[in-house]
Amino acid sequence: MHALPDEVAALLRAADADTLLRDADALAEALADAGWAPEVESGRFSADGWDVVSSAWPPNLSVFRDGDLLDVRRDALAIAAALNAEPQRWAFETEGPDWSGFTADDARWDDEQIDWLLWHGQGVVVELFTAPAVPAEVPAHLHLAIERADSPPEGLPRDDARDLRVASEGSIVERWFLVGESDLPDKLLATLEADPDQRVSAAAASERRMREGGFDDPTG
Repeated sequence: MHALPDEVAALLRAADADTLLRDADALAEALADAGWAPEVESGRFSADGWDVVSSAWPPNLSVFRDGDLLDVRRDALAIAAALNAEPQRWAFETEGPDWSGFTADDARWDDEQIDWLLWHGQGVVVELFTAPAVPAEVPAHLHLAIERADSPPEGLPRDDARDLRVASEGSIVERWFLVGESDLPDKLLATLEADPDQRVSAAAASERRMREGGFDDPTG
């Protein structure tokens, strides 16, 4: 049986709307407890060659891992096996072929239209996808998404009042997550650049450099 990194296995065990995805502080705490280290950029964590991109409104996260195709498939199959091993927690479904029963070198990876696998339970939806490399574009990769089941499909609408409140009264973790909110006004970003906590100000400075084209966004 292919073993997942402890940090990934711990994250799967923690997947719950009332713990992992309760709010910004709970999300960061659960990731830290699972062994994930925060990066400078807002909402980003890493562990053992894996990466997390997360948001707080609503709380959600995506786990990414890329590399050799067979290794990526083995990791994806191990994630699926871990979830399927707990039918009391997770209801499984898929609209495409159930590749959770394949081997890493199964010919059906190439013959079938591979789609997302989905699990529902604990107030969350877990989605898992893997894809081969596209030469000169992206390497072979997997994407594991964990979202609240009650999150609107279109996401939450922009809440300027909340953003102002978080910037002035929110916890350090909330302010750090706020830096990464899409379309954050420049004036509010400037406020966060001047934040007294270095973690927040560094994240805001990094966001400013990305906006100004100082370096490439690794997810773009």
